[in-house]
Amino acid sequence: MKIFFKEIKEPIETAMIGNYAVAGGITQTDPDVICAFPITPQTQSVEGLSDVVNQGRLIAAFVNVESELAAISYATAACASGARTFTATASQGYLLMTEGLPMPVGWRLPLTMLISARAFNAPNLSIWNQWEYTQVNAELGWNIFVSENVQETYDAAILSTMIAEDTLFPTIFVHDGFIISHSVQKLTLIPDETVLRMTPKKPRHIIDTAKPGTWGGIVTPNYFMEGRANLENAKKPVLGQMQAAFDRFKSETGRQYNLIETYNLDNSSKTAFCTMGSMSGNIISWMTKNKDVGLIKLRAYRPFPVEELRKIVEEHNIEKLILLEKSDALNGLLPPFAMSIASALYPLGTIFRSFIVGLGGRDVTREEFTVTKKKMELVNDMKGPLYSYLGVRETKQKIEGVDQ
Repeated sequence: MKIFFKEIKEPIETAMIGNYAVAGGITQTDPDVICAFPITPQTQSVEGLSDVVNQGRLIAAFVNVESELAAISYATAACASGARTFTATASQGYLLMTEGLPMPVGWRLPLTMLISARAFNAPNLSIWNQWEYTQVNAELGWNIFVSENVQETYDAAILSTMIAEDTLFPTIFVHDGFIISHSVQKLTLIPDETVLRMTPKKPRHIIDTAKPGTWGGIVTPNYFMEGRANLENAKKPVLGQMQAAFDRFKSETGRQYNLIETYNLDNSSKTAFCTMGSMSGNIISWMTKNKDVGLIKLRAYRPFPVEELRKIVEEHNIEKLILLEKSDALNGLLPPFAMSIASALYPLGTIFRSFIVGLGGRDVTREEFTVTKKKMELVNDMKGPLYSYLGVRETKQKIEGVDQ
């Protein structure tokens, strides 16, 4: 973290793990309060922030709380009082926060949070990667967007502040645990002056003793539904505001982000992968020898970019989608990522299959991409099972579709 102990006056090319990159990016946005409770694999993000506070580089309240529920509760109150606030969590910690997650949505607070994506502890303890953020709490109203690599997660730390301030909704930015959180990769840092220009602290409604009001009071049945409908209406412009933040970021840094990013969709087969996060880069490298398949990479997960996805599929005449997701649904009709895709594309009748991969941090290999491509060549309708696990051991020596 030493590189962040002093003012960054010009772009700097360096290398670090994803968690420290996040800590550096958050440092540059000048937060007032950091609520810290360590949980693997996000721990270094708040550890890094404790270092810059200890060094005097960042003047902020670094609050060690006793649990993740305490972290979200304290962060919500701090943000409601006018403080720019950051926290971070993963897995069981995210579950423990559940009680407190709806309130910053209802109060329209620009709170930001990192999730270093990690599996839930079932069937037993796992500290490795999985998409827990798609499985629970995704519909509570937080903005959620996902990064592929260390450069993207550093940028996302800054973008999350921009998006939260612009939308007045709490914002989660996600990277894959260990694969990005602990992976050393190259990145280019942005000068402090540029970051502060992109992330001004804007006037907003706050708890103010000079202007007494009611926060957290009871809402009777006569008005509760109207409040929920108002929140729904307030979410409608958020995707546009997210894209506007991406565009402003490009004008300042030259790095362009979009709600959805595509690769090689103008191929003759009209088949494409659809996924998020760290798998995307591996698919792109696999595509150098498999040019007949494209990729649709979602960056925004909530709100879900329905119209943008439909437009891409229609304009490129995509007939089949291979969905790759690091989550499952033991009681559901489809895993959560596939459920979102199916709902969005239902009017188009696009054929898809979902393949559950990489649970508990297992590597997702290029051989598996080849297997899914071959499987999809045999699919011509939406009959039969719509999802399956890929890469599960059938015998001690063999994983399905991939010789070991």
